[in-house]
Amino acid sequence: MGHSRATGAAARRPALLVIAAATALSVAASATRADTVRIYAAGAAQGVVLRLEPEFAQVSGHRLDTVFDTVGALRQRVLAGETPDVVILSGAGMAALEQAGRIDAGSAADLGSIFVALAVRKGAAVPDVASSPDALKRALLAAASIAHADPARGATAGTHFASVLQRLGLATELGARVTVLPFGGDVIEGVAQGRFEIGVSQSSEIIAHPGVTLAGGLPPPYQHRTRYLAAKVAGAGAGAEAFLQLLRGPHGRAALVALGFEQR
Repeated sequence: MGHSRATGAAARRPALLVIAAATALSVAASATRADTVRIYAAGAAQGVVLRLEPEFAQVSGHRLDTVFDTVGALRQRVLAGETPDVVILSGAGMAALEQAGRIDAGSAADLGSIFVALAVRKGAAVPDVASSPDALKRALLAAASIAHADPARGATAGTHFASVLQRLGLATELGARVTVLPFGGDVIEGVAQGRFEIGVSQSSEIIAHPGVTLAGGLPPPYQHRTRYLAAKVAGAGAGAEAFLQLLRGPHGRAALVALGFEQR
């Protein structure tokens, strides 16, 4: 009888090993998915996300898979059915996702507000752009080249600055000197490389880049501030909530303040 039981166990062992191996692979695959938190973030928040990424990995065990783009481009991707775990957008962009039911109700974290600003290459003379509309006009007219992000792609700063050029009556006069790029990050990198004398983007993008200097915000009545929010996309897991908790905590707030997000 003992021999019979041993023979039966030996016969079952390969099948049990196959089941165990399949279970282990399934668990590993689930862990891999759980360990990756996909974030769609507007360029204004890129510096904050990159600063927090190492701490997030150390504390939570999750890694970030990030996509940075304009508010409009990211909003449309999520509305079209893409499913990141966390989105970081302007208030208007987030409202569109909330209305479409794409955001977990009550998950939004207020990151603070930043402003549309002008940048020059590190070490270059810093023009007066903020003291008055006339000072801004003089600085723009003196610049050999100016760049801003594409309003057609939903760039918040680019859309506002294009309207300011119209209001100042400079759109036609500066036309050949103005370059429109897909994304604010492209603008600031272009200024850092010396391709453009002045770049226009959100203040946080300028502060985050070591190769440029913040020349100043737009003067009244052309100033423009934007509030940004982070939220969990409907159906996202615990990793998304862990990242939002980091943003809400003291280290997240410190990173936001360091990049100019006004906390009021």
